[in-house]
Amino acid sequence: MAAKFTPSIIPQSTETQCYFCGKKFGLCRHHCLHGRGTRKLAEEDGLWIWICDSCHDMSNESVHLDPERKKDKALQKLAQDTLISKYRKQGYPEQIARDLFRERYGRFYD
Repeated sequence: MAAKFTPSIIPQSTETQCYFCGKKFGLCRHHCLHGRGTRKLAEEDGLWIWICDSCHDMSNESVHLDPERKKDKALQKLAQDTLISKYRKQGYPEQIARDLFRERYGRFYD
């Protein structure tokens, strides 16, 4: 069975340009939440962005090679806030929305 990819719900993520630098070629999907089984959940929830090869893993400031992980941590927080916001728009109170996120992903990223 093919992987289920939900369209990205991350603000400003577009298939036509890199989320970080705006480059319009060499784009791939980057899961904002990954590891420990969360990549599949991120696919299902639309918590991914379009990113170019250079910003993904080809420079010292890329998402995967930055020793301080600044971009990776920012994307994790953005994904968390985006999904909690989606739950809030569905009518859940703030604490319940946060609880739903934690139940699904097993932690908070803030």
